[in-house]
Amino acid sequence: MQASNTFKKAFLKRMLLGLQLAGFSSKSMTVQERKSAIKLSADVAMACARGSANWSRAIIADLSKQEKNKVLLRSILRKDYERLTRPCHHTWKIPRSKKILKRSFRVCSRRRKGLRAPQGLATSVLARVLVKKRTRVLKRLVPGGESLDGSYLLDETLDYAISLRVQVDLMQRLSKAFEASKVGSHNVCTFQAREDSYADK
Repeated sequence: MQASNTFKKAFLKRMLLGLQLAGFSSKSMTVQERKSAIKLSADVAMACARGSANWSRAIIADLSKQEKNKVLLRSILRKDYERLTRPCHHTWKIPRSKKILKRSFRVCSRRRKGLRAPQGLATSVLARVLVKKRTRVLKRLVPGGESLDGSYLLDETLDYAISLRVQVDLMQRLSKAFEASKVGSHNVCTFQAREDSYADK
């Protein structure tokens, strides 16, 4: 599963716009200010490029809580600002039947009475405990994951992981292109200086 070209184009467009609005090329910016501008622009670009996913709305909502980010967010998102900062609550609950509840009740009753549960049942209980633990971890890792459960959480996790991978890949390409342009401009300046020195002789 890969991100579409539409996502990549939207990401690059918003990323470059964010860097431009943040004054990334300004010589007066400190290293820390540059890092903050890059991170903010990258996160907003990724969330905006993805659109209406639960995690993307959670990222925008979290960033908009800080007053210093609101002006830049509005400038980058423009007409999408109100839509993406609007709360979006998705819930997906695992269906529970009476049969499952009865079986769980029997397991609890056996434990209380000090009886040993059958091996298969013990394995099933252990598997459920592991699933719950891993679900809690995913909820902490995925933005907005606290309100999700079941297969919806897995879908959001997969979508978020793919988007993060594309974000890293595109930022690496941008970095290489930026470095190449610096080297190119340096070579042009050096060549121009040499021409000028030869002309003076």
